[in-house]
Amino acid sequence: MSLSRKMLFAVLAVFVAGFFTLQYATYIFIQRESEEELLQSAERIRALLMATRRVYHHQFLESGLPLTDKTLGFLPAHALGLISKDIPNWEDSGFSFDNVSNIPRNADHQADAIEQAALSYFKQHPQAQRLFVPFTDKQGRQFYHYARPIWVEPYCLTCHGSKASAPATIRAHYDAAYNYQVGDLRGIVSIKIPGAIVMQRVQHIFSMQFWWIFCSSVLLLLVIFLLIKRNVIWPIAKLNQGIESMGDQAQVEQLEALPGEFSRIGHAFNQMVARIKMKEAALKESESKFRTLVEVAQDGVLQANQRGEVIFCNRAAELLFGYREDEMVGKPLANLIPSRYLPQRFANGGLTLGRSTADVGRISEVVGMHRNGQPLQIEMSLSSWQQGGETYFVAVMRDITERKQAEEQIRTLAFYDPLTALPNRRLLLERLKIARTNSARNGRYDAILLLDLDNFKMLNDTHGHSVGDRLLVEVAKRIQQILPKQDTMARIGGDEFVILLEGLAPAMCDAVTEATTIANNVREQLLKPFDIDLLLNGYMATVSIGVTVFCGDGLSIDEMLTQVDMALNKAKAGGRNNIQFFDATIQQAISRRSHIEHGLKQAISRHELRLYYQPQVDSNGTMFGVEALLRWQKANGELVSPEQFIPVAEESGLINEIGLWVLQQACRQLVSWQQSSQTQALSIAINVSARQFLRSNYAAEVLYELTQSGARGERLKLELTESAVLQDVDAAKQKILQLKAVGVQFSLDDFGTGYSSLAYLKQLPVDQVKIDRSFVKDVTDNSGDAAIVEAILGICDSLALEAIAEGVETATQRDFLLQHGCGNFQGFFFSKPLPIEELMATFFPHSD
Repeated sequence: MSLSRKMLFAVLAVFVAGFFTLQYATYIFIQRESEEELLQSAERIRALLMATRRVYHHQFLESGLPLTDKTLGFLPAHALGLISKDIPNWEDSGFSFDNVSNIPRNADHQADAIEQAALSYFKQHPQAQRLFVPFTDKQGRQFYHYARPIWVEPYCLTCHGSKASAPATIRAHYDAAYNYQVGDLRGIVSIKIPGAIVMQRVQHIFSMQFWWIFCSSVLLLLVIFLLIKRNVIWPIAKLNQGIESMGDQAQVEQLEALPGEFSRIGHAFNQMVARIKMKEAALKESESKFRTLVEVAQDGVLQANQRGEVIFCNRAAELLFGYREDEMVGKPLANLIPSRYLPQRFANGGLTLGRSTADVGRISEVVGMHRNGQPLQIEMSLSSWQQGGETYFVAVMRDITERKQAEEQIRTLAFYDPLTALPNRRLLLERLKIARTNSARNGRYDAILLLDLDNFKMLNDTHGHSVGDRLLVEVAKRIQQILPKQDTMARIGGDEFVILLEGLAPAMCDAVTEATTIANNVREQLLKPFDIDLLLNGYMATVSIGVTVFCGDGLSIDEMLTQVDMALNKAKAGGRNNIQFFDATIQQAISRRSHIEHGLKQAISRHELRLYYQPQVDSNGTMFGVEALLRWQKANGELVSPEQFIPVAEESGLINEIGLWVLQQACRQLVSWQQSSQTQALSIAINVSARQFLRSNYAAEVLYELTQSGARGERLKLELTESAVLQDVDAAKQKILQLKAVGVQFSLDDFGTGYSSLAYLKQLPVDQVKIDRSFVKDVTDNSGDAAIVEAILGICDSLALEAIAEGVETATQRDFLLQHGCGNFQGFFFSKPLPIEELMATFFPHSD
C-alpha cells in the first residue's frame, strides 16, 4: 500500500472516530437541554395552576356565595379537575394536568400508580420540592411526569379541618378528607407531558446540526488531505526516490528544493550525498594508501578465502617464508602454517583443522614452516570479514624466534642459579609442591637434604670470592654425578645446597636408610681432593647435612624447610662434617620457646610478673638488703621457671622491657621502705643482663627512674655479669661511673665462672663481688672449690672489694666462709625468695 493511501486511511479513521464521537455527545447534550426546557415549562404551568387555585379559593370565600350543589364547582380543586378534563378538547398531544390525592373527595382526583409513587416519594422526603421522571404508559407511550407537593395551609382548614367546622354543604357531600393539620401532604400537582414532544425537538435540532457538521468536516477533510499530500506525501516520495537511487545508480543525484519543513530534510539529504561522495573518494584514496602501507609493513600479511587458499601476500610475508608471491597465491595456507593453527571454517580438502573460529580476532603464537624446512616461531593475529556471501581471512604475522630465545634465557635466569646452573629456590619450591602431591598419591617417602659447606666463609676471606665460586661449581658437579636423574639438586644461596630425593621406600625406616646412604655418599664425594687453585691443590671440603623425610602433603613446604634447617643447625652444633636428621624434640623445644615468647609479650600488661625478694645477711644474721628475683605466674596459675623464660627474653629482646619493669618496681619498693625507720637502710639488688647494660641509653634510663620515683640511689645495687662488661670495658666503666655519681652500687655476679681478667676487674669500679653458688655448694667437700673461694676472697681483700656468697644452704658452708673472711651471705639457709608481704611479715613483723 502506498504512503498516500496509508495516510488517507489514517486521516479517515481519525475523522470517522472523532465525528461519531462528537455526534453522540451532541445528541446527549441536546436531549438533556430539551428535557431541561420541558422541566422549566412544567414549572411555569404548575405556577399558573397553583396561582389560579389560590386566587379562586380566596375569591370564592370572600364573595360570600353560599356553598351549594350548583356553586360547588367553583371550588379550585373542582374547577381544576374540570379544566383538566377539557384540555384534550383543545390539545391532542396527550398533555394533561390535575391536582390529585390518595384520599380525594372527588373520585376523579384519585391518584394513579405513577402519582401514588410520587406521593410516597414526597412523604419519605418532606424537603423535596419536585419530581420529574420519565415513564411508559400501558399503551407503551413515553411520558415525563412532573409532580409538586400540595401542603396543607391555614386557609385549607376551612374545608379540611374538623368535620364539625366544615361548611354544611361540604359535610353533606363528603365524608372523607377531614382533620388535616397545617403542613400535611394534601396531594400533588400532576403534569404529564408526552415524550414525543422531546424526541421531536431533539431529532429536529440534531438533524440540522448533524448535516451542518458533516458537510463542514468533509470540506475540512479534503483541505487537510490536499495539504498533507502537497507538504508530506510528495516530499517523502521524493526522498524515497532519492534513497532508492543511492542503491541503483553509481552517481547519487541531489534532490530539488522541498516545501515546508522538508526543506531542511532535503538539505540534510543533499549534504549526506555530498559527504558520501567525499567518503567514496577518501575510501579509494585510503585503499590505495592501505595497499602501499601493507606492502612496506615489517609484519607479514596474508589474505585467504574460506577454502584456505592464499589470495594476497605482501613483501614481508615473502621474506618471512622464503616464497615469492606467485608461489604462495592460490596455494593452501596450510603449506605455510600447520592446519592445527588455522580456523575450522577452512574447507580445504582433507585438512584436519584444530582451531575454532572463536580464536579469530586473537593474537596467538604458532609455528610456521620456512621454505628451507626450518620451523619459525610466529606471533599471528587472525581476522575475518564477510563479502559477497563468503568469509575472508587476513593473518598478520611477526617472527618472534629471537624473542622466544630471549624469554627462554629469562626463564633460565628466573629458575636457575647463574653460577652452578642448578635450580634455584623458586624452582625448588615448585618441585617440592609436585613431590608432595606425588608422595601423597604413591605412598612413598621423600627426603630433603640441606647442605652447608664447613668454613666456606674463611675460604672466601682468605682466597677470594672467585676461588669460592669455582669450589661451588665443582661441588655441584660432583654431587650431581652421584644423584639419580629423578632427584633435584638446587642452590638456594651462598654455600647452601638442597637435594630433593623422591620415590624412596614406603616404610619410614627404609627411607631413612636410603637417605643416609646418599648423604654419606655426598660427604665422601666432597672429601676427595679439589684442584682449584695453586694454593688449593688437594683441598678437601667437609659438609654439614640436615635431613628430613616426609610422606604425603601433611606438612606445608615451609614446615618441611624449617625442619631440615633445624636438622642442619643441629649438625653444625655437633661439630660439623656431620649428618643429622630432624628430631621432633627440636621442634618441641622451638615451639615451647615460641609459646614462652608469645606469653612474655603480654605478661606485663596482664600483670603476670612478680618480684620475690631473697634476704642478704651479715655475719650476725642481720638482713641488710635483698636481691629482687623475677617470677612469672600465668593467669591460669601456671608457674614458669626463670631458667625457661629469662633466656627467651634475652634472645627476643623482651629483656629490655622486662628489665625496665623490674627497675621501676624496685624503685617503688625502695621509696616505700624509705618511709620507715626499720627499713630505710635496706638496699635492693637487681640483675642486669648484658643486652640491657650494653644499650647506649641504659644509664639515662636508670637515672630517670630514680628521679621519677624519688628512690635513693645508694640503696639500689645493680648486679652485672662478666659478659655485660667485658664486651666493651671502656663503655661499661663510663656507665658505671655515671651511675655511681648518684650513689648506685655495682656487684659483679657469678664471679669465677667465666674467663674474666683480673686486670679488667681492677679497672672496673665495682663495689662487690658475688661468689657463684656452684663453688659454695661443694666448698666443704671439694678442695678445688675451696681453693677457688679462698682465691676470690683474697682478691677481694687485695682490691678492697666487698664479697658476698650466694647459694648458702648449710651452717657448715656459712662457717667455712666466715673462717676465710666472707661476712655477707645469701641462700636458703637464711631464707628462700619471698613475696614482699611474706618478707615484711617475717623480718619486720612490727613495721609500721
